[in-house]
Amino acid sequence: MKLKTLLLVAFGFVIVNNMFSQNMIGSFSATGGGYSSAVLTDYQTIGLNPANLGWKHNKNFVNFGIAEMGFTVYSEPLKRTVVKKLFGSNNSQLTTLEEKDEAARLFSNTRLEVQGNVSGLGLSFQDEKIGGFGFAVKEKIFWNSKLGSMVADIIFKGYNADYFDSIAINQGDTTGWATAPALLSDLIENTHISLQWYREYNLSYGRSIINSKNVSIYAGVGIKYLEGYNMFKFGYQEGNEYIAAAALNPAIGIALGPTPSAVEGGKYQPIGRGWGMDFGLSALLYKKVRIAASLIDYGSIKWDGNVYVVKNDFVKNISDEGLDSYSIFDLQNVGTFESLKWGGWEGAESYTTDLPMNMRFGAAYLLKGKYEFGTDVYLPVNKTAPGAYTNTMFGFGARLMPVKWMRFSTGFIYGGETGYAIPMGISFFPFNNNSFMWEVGFAIRDVATYFDQDKPTVSVALGVLRFSFGNLPNRSNVENEDAISK
Repeated sequence: MKLKTLLLVAFGFVIVNNMFSQNMIGSFSATGGGYSSAVLTDYQTIGLNPANLGWKHNKNFVNFGIAEMGFTVYSEPLKRTVVKKLFGSNNSQLTTLEEKDEAARLFSNTRLEVQGNVSGLGLSFQDEKIGGFGFAVKEKIFWNSKLGSMVADIIFKGYNADYFDSIAINQGDTTGWATAPALLSDLIENTHISLQWYREYNLSYGRSIINSKNVSIYAGVGIKYLEGYNMFKFGYQEGNEYIAAAALNPAIGIALGPTPSAVEGGKYQPIGRGWGMDFGLSALLYKKVRIAASLIDYGSIKWDGNVYVVKNDFVKNISDEGLDSYSIFDLQNVGTFESLKWGGWEGAESYTTDLPMNMRFGAAYLLKGKYEFGTDVYLPVNKTAPGAYTNTMFGFGARLMPVKWMRFSTGFIYGGETGYAIPMGISFFPFNNNSFMWEVGFAIRDVATYFDQDKPTVSVALGVLRFSFGNLPNRSNVENEDAISK
């Protein structure tokens, strides 16, 4: 199965909660508002701030959601109307050298990000005395790339790239040769490609540690077991012996040579495992102001199946004509990465990648139960891990609930690597009473994309199977009776 196909399956599998990247928002209920750290609770706060499990937004003590999903594509090289070319539609084929020249130009020194989050199950139980427990299973995919001009030229044009100044044909096979070969570290300067795909099983707990009339403080911790399915890193960092690494699922069918960590068969299976932790604090002040702080994604994945690394060596030749579409995800479609001696792929026992550890801070103000205003700040801690931004990101916005069956949200996001965005979302509540709630929601990360062709952020966040039930007769168990329904 091709990597492109696997990405499409993950994006279209079921309905999901979008990510303000993975880094700021993890719930369709909050995506449209541009903030979430201080306001989400129940299972939706898992992976964001486990302390928020210590308080409830209504009288129900059980919440669960099934098949929530979201994805985001940020593209500097392609305009909004041609982002679909990333996924190899029929009208995106590159059949002439001129078209490949244009593709190489578009992708040179421009950033492309694709992120997806499939939440198969989310469940939480919250009680005033014992605290709140939450469990979630999520599939997470991160692609981040920025190609130097020479690498983009080789990827799309293959042996026709300017780097290869000599062509040899042997029994019908064409090979491009560089008569003055350069070291890989020189060739891939200013290039970065990273892919990380894993499944997360997250068990979190939060409870009140201080509870007075005007101040309530909560603490929480989450622990997650990780199963890795695909990893690819390609870039150069000064002083590193290995400048590229890969752990590719056997179901994809890409062979980079013999390796001591070879996995038999073509079954789609975990080829890496690891652990991670989340830590959080949150507070409610005077029943109107919420604040929160958390450290998220402390941990790593050790890849031990189909692992390869690349050493710094001279890049001499290639025997492939380059990609035939804009979809740089589809590395199996042609043999560019197999046939090009990118310094020499070598098998390895294992390779470890860190999680995109980050800190989050948030605050929100509640007004008469129908209006809520908030802000979020994301600070990267591990900037080199797949899925991490290298710059601070912040957002602010509002959520309005004029009637009990509908909520509207909007906001503003700025920072990271993608500039600004204007999110917008809407949720409906076919049932919303003291004993049962059903929420259906839809949100997009950047409504401005539909008015601006350049550097689009194409995204969607959906959820239709989110429920809350289990009536608590004592209203004092609810942290804030005026809180806007989450």
